[in-house]
Parts: sequence; structure tokens; C-alpha cells
Amino acid sequence: MDDAAKGVGTGSGTFADRLVAAQLGSFEVVAAYLGDRLGLYRALAESGPLTPPAVAARTGIHPRYAREWLEQQAAIGWVAVLDPDAAPDDRAYVLPPEHAAALSDRDDPAYALPWLVALASAFADLPALVDAYRADGAPQAGGAPQAAGRPEDAGSEANRPVFLHRLGSWIASIRDVDARLRSAPPARVLDVGCGAGWSSIALATAYPLVTVDGVDPDEDRVALARAHARDARVDGRVRFHAHDAAHLDEPPGYQLALLIETLHDMPRPVEVLSNVRRLLAPDGALVVVDEKVADRFRPDAGEVDRLNYGWSLISCLPASMGDPETVATGAVLRPPTLMAYARAAGFRDVVVLPIEDRSWRFYRLEP
Repeated sequence: MDDAAKGVGTGSGTFADRLVAAQLGSFEVVAAYLGDRLGLYRALAESGPLTPPAVAARTGIHPRYAREWLEQQAAIGWVAVLDPDAAPDDRAYVLPPEHAAALSDRDDPAYALPWLVALASAFADLPALVDAYRADGAPQAGGAPQAAGRPEDAGSEANRPVFLHRLGSWIASIRDVDARLRSAPPARVLDVGCGAGWSSIALATAYPLVTVDGVDPDEDRVALARAHARDARVDGRVRFHAHDAAHLDEPPGYQLALLIETLHDMPRPVEVLSNVRRLLAPDGALVVVDEKVADRFRPDAGEVDRLNYGWSLISCLPASMGDPETVATGAVLRPPTLMAYARAAGFRDVVVLPIEDRSWRFYRLEP
């Protein structure tokens, strides 16, 4: 295939060049999917430097595929090659430490490979997504394409080290909440949209006195969260409920409620916020963590807006459209919209907390 057929641009900064860049990014996503599913990054991280035949032997793939993947990874700068002038099968490849953190170390806060794997998986479901868009606004059979990378599971895996390393310090920066969680009698915490449970586990680990109720409507994720809590030895203080938070009927009196990167996915966010407000203690606080998008729409948006529009197109918006009464927020939940939801739910004040993060904004809602 010649360069014109591949869509190679002019090199002069034209729109055609942006389309070439989009191709390049897509190929990187697919290669990352192969690297994850075939254990290629893991092999390099654990045993590198490795030649293509050595990678093939450790991962059980054909040596020719190993060589092509390694050369592609070196070409894009994700993997380093120690001796580029050697014969193709004699070149040794290594995963630089910074890249290993993002691509293979699930305990490092920089770990981001699950997002790329989810995105590559979503490509297979694009025909179903087309059908969902055409179905008068609502996906067929009561939901969005379910195998669209399951980004909520990718989020659980990618956010796991972030929560375990940072969530405690984020909450500690809210002085009055931190003091209450450290004092007797033991405080109760509600974690709404807890997914695989890592945020609940992180809170219970950071605050040994608290009890945590994690709530998520997906029974499979709740079962996984319970297993994670047992493994972390906090299951005596952490309970998980497969329930819609809008109708959760636990006793009121929670000192802290959390909604981390979940409000924008909810078809009826005001109902959820209203019920959470009812469940809070009189001096309790709700902390909402959601995307750090711009305050209002602008063309030629920044990176965070562009990323969230992408996930909204293929996952977050379709996932909420199956409810006939959905407000259809989408992933780009701007501060004025969140504040309007909070006011409609009866909260008297919303404060943006001074917690710095590249991707997320932290809000405190006062009952």
C-alpha cells in the first residue's frame, strides 16, 4: 500500500496530518492491547532485555510476531532497543522503568494500560454502538453495548493504585472530615458507585476506626469487591451492597459519603444525591470527585475535555440512555451542571476543594 492510500499527510500541519496522527494513535492502542493480552509488557518488565525469540519463548507466541511487535514498540518509543544494528532476531529490547510503571506495574499510580485495553476492546462493539445511536436515543434491549471495553472495570483496575496510594491523603486534607474519621465513636462512610471496591478498601486502610458501606448496582463487581476486601483483611469493617443508591435504605448518620467518578454515569443523579443527603449525619459531608473539564463548552478544547468526550461517545452516555427518565449527562460533567444537580437535590452549598489533580476535580456538598 502506498503512502497516499494509507493517508500519509503533507507534513505541513494540515488537517490530513491530524488524520495520520489519529491513525498512529489507534495503532498504538491496538499494539498496547496485544502487549497486555499476550503478556509481552510483563515479560519485558520481569526479564528484559530480551530478544524476539526470547519474548516468544516466554509468552508462547510466534517469534515472527514477537519481532514485529517489538520493532513497532521501538519505532514509537515505548520500548528501547539496546543494539539496533544487530540482526533482527539478535536485537535486545527493554522496557524503560517509567514505561514499565504505566504499562505493567499494577501497583504504581501511573498504571494506565487498562484504559488502552478497554478502548481497543470497544472497537469490536462499534456496530452495536451504531445501532444504539439509531434507536431513538436509547440502546436496544435495555442498555448500551455491554462489551464496549467495560471501561468501568478498566477504571477500577487503573484507579486501584491511585486510591490505595492517594485517597487517604486527599481526605486527610479536608481537616474537619479527617478529624472526625480519626475519632471515636467510629465514623460511618458511604462509598457510592464503589465498583470493585478499591476506594472503600483504601478508606478503611487509611482510617482504622471507620466502617464503610460500598454501593454499586452491578452484582458481579460487588462480588469482586467483597473478595478484594477479604484479601485486604478489612472485610470486618467494609460491607458491599448490590443496590441502586437512589433507593438505598440504610440507617441515616453517615459522617462522609463519596461519589468518585460515578455521578456522570447515573441516569438520575438528582435522585441519588437526594437520597445520599438523607443518609448523611447533620454534620456529615458529601465529597464528589468527577472529571476536571472546563467550566463551559469551547471548540478546540483541552486534553481532559477531549478524552472525556471520547469516553462519553462510546460508553458513558450510551450506558445511561437505557433509562427512559435519564438526564443523559455524559462524561463531560461541567461544574455548573453538577452544582445545579446539587441544588435540585437540596444541598445548601457546593465548594470546589483545593485538591490538585490532573484529571479530577473535588467538590464538597454541604447538606
